[in-house]
Amino acid sequence: MGQKKTSKKRKSPGPQKEIMVLFSGEEDLVRNRAAVIDCFGLEMAEGGNSVELGNGNCNVSITIWLPSMGEEEKKFIREQKNLVCGFFSHVETDDDDIKINLCHYIQQAKAYIYVELEARDANVELEDDVEEVRDIMWDVAEAVEGVLIVEHGTVALGVVNEADVVILDESGKSDLEAYFPFALDENPQFLMGCTDLQKARRNRNMKYLFDKGIYVCELPLNEDEEKVSIRSKEEVARRALGLMTVAVYSEAMLNPEEQLGVEEAREFIGRIMESYGIEKPEEILSPKELAYVMDDQPEEGTKVNYSWQYENLYILEWVLGLVQWQDPLAICDVPLMVRNMRNFSSIEEICDKTTMRTPTEILDKADLIYRMDWAAVDARIHQMIGPRGLEHGVVQEWHKTLNWMINFGQDDWDHVSTPT
Repeated sequence: MGQKKTSKKRKSPGPQKEIMVLFSGEEDLVRNRAAVIDCFGLEMAEGGNSVELGNGNCNVSITIWLPSMGEEEKKFIREQKNLVCGFFSHVETDDDDIKINLCHYIQQAKAYIYVELEARDANVELEDDVEEVRDIMWDVAEAVEGVLIVEHGTVALGVVNEADVVILDESGKSDLEAYFPFALDENPQFLMGCTDLQKARRNRNMKYLFDKGIYVCELPLNEDEEKVSIRSKEEVARRALGLMTVAVYSEAMLNPEEQLGVEEAREFIGRIMESYGIEKPEEILSPKELAYVMDDQPEEGTKVNYSWQYENLYILEWVLGLVQWQDPLAICDVPLMVRNMRNFSSIEEICDKTTMRTPTEILDKADLIYRMDWAAVDARIHQMIGPRGLEHGVVQEWHKTLNWMINFGQDDWDHVSTPT
């Protein structure tokens, strides 16, 4: 079965039966089969999706499964992907980015190759045979740009920059400092019906994310500048004041140094609104916000939720040109958000003394945060932290605010959706 490559050798017990699986990046059966045959040094035989070989110690059976073979095969492959990704998603490691990207890569695999070694004699140990087959299958993985899972499914092996590496094992160890096995396709088929502006925006943001090592799948695109209705500056100014008011109200009750009661907190924000010439709270508060402020016994969780509106305020201050964009890796500078707004004394002054970002800038960031939210949600589903440190709570609030800015779904503030 070929010469063993001792440089790849990883000692393991000598089982009487061993199973390995390879998630292949090649969708063609003939090419997957050819990679197996070439790496094992076999003569090209009849077609089919299986290869049988062996020596005096064991029999080796290799079966190639493709989704195109039928619904049952497609379901089986999907189940195998989920099982392996489920295992690695729970591995404790210092770098969640490696395991989330491993799971993404496995989920993208286009074929599933199952390898089974079985001893011919119960008294024969298979340690050397297992190592030899594993090393050859490592070569197959390189040929089909795949990931090999060995040692009872606890080690993921691959080839990165032409080097044979352990991507991740059950103890959380990896030979890699970073793992991002994805290349950006700048002209995927689904962009055929999109405008040039949409394509350019998608490509800018996908390149930005891929350069940072954040994987995002292909997502629907927002409409371009010619069709989207951006909120007016006055709407933004009113919403910014409303967000600050509710956030300050919540903070006044939550802050252990202040711990104001409801009535005291209402009086506090009443003075704030008065300083901006706001006569009635409904001028700047949404119906849900107003109901919260009028609630004599708000729940603690509700207070906390509304305190997050400083993050929504950050985005509107960015829209108004008051702050520069920073990726959502941590909560915003709350005192700065308030100081920025305290530089104005009315909605009219905010409108007169600020310059709104262009529709292109706003649409760019709406698309970018949509993609970041997908990445953060996906990581949370797998019980992992956001890739490259994305703070999901922050991302969610930014996503909502930018969707409101572009009138996504034509919804008012209380009903803005953020599908991912």
